[in-house]
Amino acid sequence: MQPINGNDKLSNENTLYVAGSDGGKTSAVQKLGRIKPTDQVVFWDPHKSFKQIQGRVVRRYTTFGSFFKALRAGRATKQGFKIALTVPEERAYFLKFLTAVKGFGDGLHPKRLHVVCEEVPEVTETVGRDNTVFGWFMRIGRKYGFIMHCIGQRVVEMSKTITSQCPYKWVGIQHSLDDAKRMSKEIDVSLADIVALNKLEYYFKSPGMGNVVKSKLVFKKAA
Repeated sequence: MQPINGNDKLSNENTLYVAGSDGGKTSAVQKLGRIKPTDQVVFWDPHKSFKQIQGRVVRRYTTFGSFFKALRAGRATKQGFKIALTVPEERAYFLKFLTAVKGFGDGLHPKRLHVVCEEVPEVTETVGRDNTVFGWFMRIGRKYGFIMHCIGQRVVEMSKTITSQCPYKWVGIQHSLDDAKRMSKEIDVSLADIVALNKLEYYFKSPGMGNVVKSKLVFKKAA
């Protein structure tokens, strides 16, 4: 299957989430609001990180067949859904996942399709230009209605295709000076300010010069 109805009017809404271990990346995807309760969303989720998002349960599938069937049924509607594929964290499976999802791209569909990819560096091989189906999603996918959400601990282990094609960037605590330097340049925040981030604090950059805000993830206490 191939995507249909290329639409150059669709904007690039791709988002990068980068933070060291325990820095709140997964929580940021859940709480930041880039994904709405009524959105259609698929997850590459080998470690079962996502149980729910924006108050909606994430349905989990452990075979490609069952996942494909659920995705086909969901895209045939205008309703929101949240479905995850959990298979071994292997590059071949990741590319197979993306190839399956690619066939459901439609630039004229009433719902854009969000694609959440956990720990991208674990299943990609280059820090340069990515020429796989993943690179296609990053560079071309938006015209077929895709919105990518790329998650990872270290930006220096990620393809430059990701950083260049994600106009939205969420940056949490960094555990490496190299990563801190890279993200300082990417979001135009001083290295000292990046290094000074504490656990769950973050900077969020939107498109355009100077569009950066600092905040902190907050969790409600159990009653």
